[in-house]
Amino acid sequence: MSTAIRHRVSRRILAGVLALSLVAPSVAVAAPSVSPTGTVDQKRAEQSSVLSQVDRVRADLAVADAEYTALCRDLEQTAVEVSEATTQLAAVDAELAAQEKALADRAVQLYRGEQLNIIEVLLGSQSIQDLMDRANYLYTVTSRDARLINEVRKTRAENLWLAETLENRLDRLTGLQRQADDKREQIETQLLTLQSRAKALDSDIAALLTAPKEFTGGDPTNTFQPENVITDANFRDAGSMTQADIQAFLAKQPGVLDTYKTKDHAGVVKPASQIIYEAAVAWNISPKVILATLQKEQSLLSTPNPKASQFNGAMGAGMPDSGRDVSSMQGFGNQVWWGAQKLSSYGERFNWVPGKTKRVDGSTITPVNVATFSLYTYTPHFAGVKSFWMLYWRYFGDPLAPPAPAVTPQP
Repeated sequence: MSTAIRHRVSRRILAGVLALSLVAPSVAVAAPSVSPTGTVDQKRAEQSSVLSQVDRVRADLAVADAEYTALCRDLEQTAVEVSEATTQLAAVDAELAAQEKALADRAVQLYRGEQLNIIEVLLGSQSIQDLMDRANYLYTVTSRDARLINEVRKTRAENLWLAETLENRLDRLTGLQRQADDKREQIETQLLTLQSRAKALDSDIAALLTAPKEFTGGDPTNTFQPENVITDANFRDAGSMTQADIQAFLAKQPGVLDTYKTKDHAGVVKPASQIIYEAAVAWNISPKVILATLQKEQSLLSTPNPKASQFNGAMGAGMPDSGRDVSSMQGFGNQVWWGAQKLSSYGERFNWVPGKTKRVDGSTITPVNVATFSLYTYTPHFAGVKSFWMLYWRYFGDPLAPPAPAVTPQP
């Protein structure tokens, strides 16, 4: 902006101050918004807790898998032993049946057989001693047969007990296997649930990181200091708002910029939010500064039906106090681009150094930083700069406060 004429208040400044006085009381100050899903830090803390649970459940699953595997091995071994015991029992049963049949056959031969009758054996004795020997022989044979049968029966009973014991063990292990399998399924279900929750938290965190931020301001809590209007950090914080942030901010204002599309400085039709964002990034200047300037200059944030002249002079760029408009800078896209360029370059262009003074409305001030110097160079009037300061306060809070730290995704 031209600095030659310093004592005449321009129509642009008067319009800005008047708009501020009329609009400021009705500017809605959004209350702090709390996401229903919590903050990024809360989500990260919850995710850390869930991941710890995932680790514990994985450890439980490893133990359950080991127990299940051991049960399966034991069950397989027991099944083999049951099979072997069943085979042995069948063999003993066969041997017992054979022994019992042999004894029965011998009894028939001894007592009713044609070739060897027990009565004939005893009556055929030649002497008492011979009789005794024959009787002893018969007793020995029958006793041996009876003992053999008893031993086989004992072996059969032992094998039967072993088979029954193994069958019972097999049933018990089968039941334990089912329980272990159910336990594993429960742990796996729990693990899948926790993993799904961790994945959902990742999505929540990503959504919170990319979601438009809420910007809240209010009435100033300190006094306007002409020599210290805004910090260099806040003035240069080009990353303080993404395009989505700008779009969400515009959507909450009474004006039409949230739906407004027009040509940018290069002639490409874009939404107003994109034009503001790209100019801020290109010229390393905060989008908040651009937005406050748009309101200060032409009340574009609060006017529901702006005139074409308000868009043509949106930032006041190329519109000196003499009232001669620079046609090459007319149009919203040109205004935002070149207005941002001028605000960004004035410090270097006019060789600002600490202690450099500036004449404003007939008075001499010493801006404490290049940001304040640039604001007075762009608008060489206390009223206009104070209007900017109040609007920044109302929309974004204290311009002298430290910038909010950037939130970046964690690996």
